[in-house]
Amino acid sequence: MTIEYKPIGVIRTPYHNRSETPKAGRDAPDTVCEIIFDEEMEEGLRDVKPGERYALIFCFDRSEGYKLTVPVRGVGPMKSLFATRAPHRPNPIGLSEITIVGVDKNVVRFTGADMFDGTPVLDMKPVQSPDYVPDDSQTQQS
Repeated sequence: MTIEYKPIGVIRTPYHNRSETPKAGRDAPDTVCEIIFDEEMEEGLRDVKPGERYALIFCFDRSEGYKLTVPVRGVGPMKSLFATRAPHRPNPIGLSEITIVGVDKNVVRFTGADMFDGTPVLDMKPVQSPDYVPDDSQTQQS
């Protein structure tokens, strides 16, 4: 099976290498960065509003290889890969929670960046959407 993804934009941050990039977005809460979405994505951003929280899905495009145990935050005790946010993974997919600061056409400004400048964007989804309906079928009594 072959799986292919097409980036839909690029992330612009002040971070160019591992040593200057926060380990998590909460480590630099005031740094405003941008996502430059491809112009054809503009209509899909129409209802994205400042203050909302989103899951940003991106590609660790500079990651090479992986290990199944890694040091926590790069320096701590060893932990299994899938119990961490380590960037070196079997499939180089990143996931970060961001907060929207503003939207202007196809440009989204946000806080919570923990990725390099130039990182390709794969998708963005609301963390909690007003149209989300939880599946409570297991909690209902007959």
